[in-house]
Amino acid sequence: MNDTDIIDLFWARSESAIEELSRKYDKLARSVAMNILRDRQDAEECMNDSYLGMWNSLPPHRPAVLPAFFTALTRNNALKRVRYKTAEKRTVLMTELTDLTGSTPSPEEEIDGAAFVISGYLREMDKTSRVLFMRRYYLGESVREAAEAVGLSENAASVRLSRIRKRLKKRLEKEGITV
Repeated sequence: MNDTDIIDLFWARSESAIEELSRKYDKLARSVAMNILRDRQDAEECMNDSYLGMWNSLPPHRPAVLPAFFTALTRNNALKRVRYKTAEKRTVLMTELTDLTGSTPSPEEEIDGAAFVISGYLREMDKTSRVLFMRRYYLGESVREAAEAVGLSENAASVRLSRIRKRLKKRLEKEGITV
């Protein structure tokens, strides 16, 4: 079943919409939840929240890219759960991103000017660096997993990510975004 058909099922309020979405994209979204949460029970609860979120979001939304919409919803649910469970604690992933923005990212903050600058910065990067960055900071993969996906050693990926963060920080500051 194609994505348009799945979206149509949601709009028709058919319960098979969840089944079809799960059949096609559960593995992808679940990996995002697990990469961020690192706990099967939390990831399962996150996935349940994501399916409910999809049910409540479609309609009125009609996403252009269904897997991106679903994984973004799952990612945001996972990040909310991390913030709730850790309160003042920070995961390595959150600490690295906090170094860039000065605060822990929230779904609302991803929409502001910093997101626009970051998006533009990513478009200017070579494909390997862009994929590495997205796998690490959007999908929440470990440096090792992201490195393997792009064909780099873990050390090379770590160095490249560090350089990317430094250049991004300079770009954000240049655009007047407090870092």
